[in-house]
Order: sequence, then structure tokens, then C-alpha cells
Amino acid sequence: MSSVNRLASREPLVEILKSRAEISGIEYIKDILASMSSIVCILNKQNQIVFSNDILLQKYNFDLEKNILGVRPGEVFKCVNANNETGGCGTSERCEYCGARTAFDEAWEKMEKVIHECKITSRKGDEIYQLDLEVSATPVTFEKQYLIVAINDITEQNRKILLERIFFHDILNIAGSLQGVIDLVPNLCEEEQDTYLEIAGSLTEQIIDEIKGQQQMIKAESGELQVHLRILNIEKVLNKLGDHIRFHNVSHEKKIKILNHTGSKVVCSDETLLTRVLLNMVKNAMEAVQQGEEIVLEATDLEDRVRFSVHNNTYIPREIQLQIFQRSYSTKGNNRGVGTYSMKLLGESYLKGCVGFTSTEEAGTTFFIDLPKITLD
Repeated sequence: MSSVNRLASREPLVEILKSRAEISGIEYIKDILASMSSIVCILNKQNQIVFSNDILLQKYNFDLEKNILGVRPGEVFKCVNANNETGGCGTSERCEYCGARTAFDEAWEKMEKVIHECKITSRKGDEIYQLDLEVSATPVTFEKQYLIVAINDITEQNRKILLERIFFHDILNIAGSLQGVIDLVPNLCEEEQDTYLEIAGSLTEQIIDEIKGQQQMIKAESGELQVHLRILNIEKVLNKLGDHIRFHNVSHEKKIKILNHTGSKVVCSDETLLTRVLLNMVKNAMEAVQQGEEIVLEATDLEDRVRFSVHNNTYIPREIQLQIFQRSYSTKGNNRGVGTYSMKLLGESYLKGCVGFTSTEEAGTTFFIDLPKITLD
């Protein structure tokens, strides 16, 4: 039976309670689950929780009978996609690429233990969290068939590895470019030296910016990042971004057009964080286009909000679109993917904006952040 058919409906609570009673009567199962340090739950064929160890209940403050019986794992972890469809966790288009659902599907199909990593974007109030989970699913048969699911939170170790590798990768790239420029300077005429020293200065600024960006991400994910709102001139924000990207290695022989269609002229935001969000959009767009092509950085007035957007003519395939804001997902290779994730984290959790994108084969791709029109009063 396909997962679509299995998840189309749910067992009623009376059946869930029967399953719980069945499992509760097996003493060794209760003892094993109680002894495990991982979150462990037992699922029925519809991926509903029928039994759990105390770790899950305590961690998420659930009462077994009242809150968690019949619920699916993504609903427990408050996955942002769990309620996209009326069927709940596992039934939306985005769920097709969920590591947990893949583990459950494969375990049911093969009737053997399966382990996958699952990346969940979780929302609690206005806050967004990225969870990396190792999900183990093992089929068992009592009176009925079930899955014993063990879940380990590997978010912290994955986050550290990812951020460190990306940070050193990007720093070394820029430092290599800087070294190349410096090596050329002694052999140039005075006029050329001035040009290359300007490039060297820009590369030095990029290194400093990467270090600051790393600090911001660490603080943002730990909830320690401070937001400093002030009135910003939109034209200056756009031009500063244009100057910043001009000598960046991703923009070699590529063009950027800057358009300002705002009537308000100013926006209230944190300049450092807004620049970080927009710079990630610009860099991603530059990486997506070929030499000789152009991207467009634009600001638009939308009545109650101001939209900053970055457009390029490249289309993002649908399967990639569905995973675009996950922290470690990227089309650029292993250990990438922080750029789009940081856009979402900084833009929504801290700047209180709305970050999104559109991508079609006809129109290309546009990333944007909508910021509310607010004042310091």
C-alpha cells in the first residue's frame, strides 16, 4: 500500500486505545522503551502514535492519552508543513522529500529497519527552528503490525559541522582572490595599482563581512541576536549592495541592475541584518546566471509594506523549490545551503518580514523580503 493511501485517513481513537492497551500489556516493550535515551514512539499503519516513552512526553509537555495518541510525528515537532493539507503530517507535496516519511515508507515496504536523516522546519509562535533528526524505523508485529521509531536530535552537531565548513570554504575562496591581487600589484603601473588596491580593499571587506555573518548566524540560532531598528534610506541600501557585490568573485563578468520604485523612500529596519538577507539573495542570483547575464535588485512600494527583491532568469526545478529554505539543502554541493536558510531566519524571526520566492520556466526566479511599513514610534 502506498503512503498516499495509508495516510489518507486515520484510525479512530477507540482503535488507537486498543493498540495502546495491547502494547501496554507487553512488559518487556515498556521496559525497553523506558531504558532508551532517545525519543521513542510506536506508530500504526497510518503513522499515528499509539505508544511513546516518557522522554517524548516530557520534552514536549504532552499528556499521553489527551494530547499525543493518534498524532503523527511531524505534528508533535510542529513542522511547518504538517498542516498544509487536511490530511495532516505526511500528506502535503513537500512531505514527499521528508526523511522521516521516507524512513516510514521504506520500513513498511521492506519490513526491515531503516534509518534516515530528517530536516524539519519547526515554528513556535513567531520563531522558526531548524531541526535535524536521525529517524530509525523498525517494523514489529504483535496482534497488528507497528513501527518502533527512535528519534535522535542531531541538530547541534550538524549545525556546527555545516557552519564551520561553509565559513572556512568561503573565507579561503576570498582570501585566495585577495592573495592573487596582492601578488599582481608590484608588477603593475601606478594607475593599475590603484585599481587593484581598490579590489583588494573590497576583498578585505568581504572577509570581514563573512566573519560578521558567521557571528550573526550563531547568535540568531541561539536566540541572542539583537535587532537595532533605525530609519534607512532605501536608495542608499540598494547602492551599497551594488557596490559590495561589484568586486565579489561571484559577479565576475556579470551585471546587476538596480531599480527603486518606492514612494516612501525610507524603511525602518536593522541595516546589518537587512543587508545580510539581501546580500545572500544577490549572491545566489549571481551564482545562478552565466557570464554576460544580468540580475535585477529592486525595491517596490506595496501599500502596507516595502518589498526588496532579486531576480534572475534561471528556473529552479520543483523538487528543489520544495526544500529551498532547509538549512543544509543546496544545489551547490555538500555542506552548503545556509544562504537561503539564513534569509528566512533573519528576515522573518528577527526583521519580522516575509521571505519567499517565485520561480517559473517562463519568468525565472525572484527572491523577496516584504517588510512592514513601521516607524520608530
